Amino acid sequence: MKLWTATLLRAFGLQLLGRFFDSIRHPVGKGLHEKTKVAISQDRLVAFLRALIHLVPVGVAMYEIILNWNTYYVGTASYSQAFYQTIAKVHEIMIQASVAAIVLTYIRKELAVGEGIPFGLLFAGLQISQISYLWSLEYWGSVRTAALRSYSRLILLVLIPISIILATVCGPASAVLLVPRQQFWQGGATDIWINATQSELWPDRMDDRFIPSSCSVIVIDDVNNICPSSGWQKIRDFILITSRALPEPYKDHFGYSEGPEAIQMASGSSIRQLSIREDESFMGKGPEPLVASVQHAAISDAVANTAALWFLSLTNVTAAKGHGVPLSDQSDATHTVATNYSQPYSSVACVPDSINGTLGSERLAFPVLLNANSPRLATGNLTYQGCLHPDRSQTIDHPSILRRDAFEYEGPSDKYRIRWIELPQDQFEGSSIGAVIYKPRDAKNSTQDVLLCNMSAGWGVSELSLQTVAGGMSAVSSKGAPFNYETKTPSIKLTNIPASETDDSGATYAEFVLPYFPKQPIVITESWAKYLDPSIEGLNSTLIDVLLKNQVFSCSPRVTAEEALTGLLVNGLSRTGAGSRLQGSVRTVGPNGEGGLDGNYWLSGKGNVFDVNPEESVNWTRFHVESTLEGHAYNTINTPPKIAIAVLSLYCLLALGHVFYAGITGISSSCWDSMAEVTVLAMNSTPTAALRNTCAGISELSIFKLPIRILVKNDVEGEGEHLELSFGDSEKRDPAAGETIKMNRAYGTMPRIEKGIKAL
Repeated sequence: MKLWTATLLRAFGLQLLGRFFDSIRHPVGKGLHEKTKVAISQDRLVAFLRALIHLVPVGVAMYEIILNWNTYYVGTASYSQAFYQTIAKVHEIMIQASVAAIVLTYIRKELAVGEGIPFGLLFAGLQISQISYLWSLEYWGSVRTAALRSYSRLILLVLIPISIILATVCGPASAVLLVPRQQFWQGGATDIWINATQSELWPDRMDDRFIPSSCSVIVIDDVNNICPSSGWQKIRDFILITSRALPEPYKDHFGYSEGPEAIQMASGSSIRQLSIREDESFMGKGPEPLVASVQHAAISDAVANTAALWFLSLTNVTAAKGHGVPLSDQSDATHTVATNYSQPYSSVACVPDSINGTLGSERLAFPVLLNANSPRLATGNLTYQGCLHPDRSQTIDHPSILRRDAFEYEGPSDKYRIRWIELPQDQFEGSSIGAVIYKPRDAKNSTQDVLLCNMSAGWGVSELSLQTVAGGMSAVSSKGAPFNYETKTPSIKLTNIPASETDDSGATYAEFVLPYFPKQPIVITESWAKYLDPSIEGLNSTLIDVLLKNQVFSCSPRVTAEEALTGLLVNGLSRTGAGSRLQGSVRTVGPNGEGGLDGNYWLSGKGNVFDVNPEESVNWTRFHVESTLEGHAYNTINTPPKIAIAVLSLYCLLALGHVFYAGITGISSSCWDSMAEVTVLAMNSTPTAALRNTCAGISELSIFKLPIRILVKNDVEGEGEHLELSFGDSEKRDPAAGETIKMNRAYGTMPRIEKGIKAL
């Protein structure tokens, strides 16, 4: 077998394959079957061939680094985790063999042509995968030996620990980079336009200018999305769930049970989530407000339509060169509007009261809405009976309505009725509108039980998201803009708070945090609010009666009323500008669009996919939609991939340094890289008294400090030269006398066995 072939096979540990094809044996000496061999060679080609053991592990490591560094999208499907873990394990074994070759190169050079090494370092290259070697007697005996020069000691302290650590952690690092991670990845971005102005989408004052008169009467199964009351059936379902979740005997005691976190509200193209919950930040200070929010219908529909077009564009997506597979099979994604988006938020607090039709010259008073009104606005107090004990609320007097004036109101007295009352901002700063809910009563009764409600609403800066799963739409979700805890800036500016109720930064004692407290308050007129309580055709009733009838808790009727009012209010506000639509034509492939939507351009994020007329779009509202894909991909997001890249990069530098060393010096060896070969060398060496009493183990650190070298000894029979492992003592730098191994010279005859032990 040729030298380069044998060298290459041994470098990869495939000597058995060479023996299989080599049927000719060359006995040497006295009937032995082993040939003489070159211990240390100096040939650049041979050294380079032996360094090829680094080829596969370094190549795989560099491939993994480049793959993750440049980001490569795999798609929705990938191989099983077991497949990737198996590949990573094989790569780990190759790296360990590669690192062992580097350590063995250093050890063999020092043993054969250098100054020697401590005995404890002899098997370091064969224990490269055992991190426990770093705190073994062998290693620390080697470090503390007096026979090493400072330079050699530095190499020992750096090379061996780094090699062992790399052999230990390169496997997990390879697995981290090799297994694709399922996350969200950039899927393009574009601006979209809605044919409505900002004042039409987010007005400061709500009136009936753009509401069809037909919205004053609805049918029980009405499904239109234009009227402020559209979708009221979902609010009814929420009240039913909340009020009937507890058995009847427990309702009066516990009040009500927790309702669902959100109501699914359908609009033209999207499903939105209306959230109603209690604001507990004012517990014990008065009636706790109920707060609600829901996504803007027109904007949600526009984003939903954009998501549908984005999904269609995937059919024309081809893989970017070197960055992944085509995305035509990808359907899971999230589309987000993070800027220039606001949605309605409402807050309601009600208190029970009784009005006498013949008495009561006092002014009608509404409860202070704790999360909107300043306590300084309060003009009185009202005590009312709660579920378990009497409660107390601060109130604000209406400047022009007396209590007796509110006794009668249009509509049958045996049904629930609602009277909307505009609240002047001078007295009710922060409020949007008030309401008096009339409970059913006998016409002969001179006392009317009512609920007095104070409501606030506004537009709050938020972030809108729509997720598509398997090509279908899921509910639109959103989150409020974060509260600035450094400046403690309230979202609603309160101007009438005394200095004693503010801290050094000027913030009020109340915590104003979105989404409960919008930055753009809304004033609501009675003309608009009346469309929240339309007549229902065929029932001879109004919407408020349908929502409250048979659902009001006997112990705390205000709870159901607050749920109904806050839900109706925020739902109606969300349908502002509901007649507006997504505008523009989508970028296509080909001169006439015969190639379909341009998915490549969309996912590139280079520009807007929708083309609009500049003149027509002057008064339109623009939004920026960012899309992200959910799938498997390689990238450097998060810390683990970055650490893994650093680990494998260090390994590659170490391995390539070894390749350059071999190519420049040409020095290499394939000897003594297995336990068997080192054992044979030791058995063919003259015994030493330095190892006395070590046949049953070694417990003294001094044994591992002994310097050793491989020296040339003359064959006793005079037929040639052989190699021996020679020991020195702890004080002598050089072991027993002998010649240094010569480059490219073959050694190997066996000496005659002598009796006795050579003394030091």
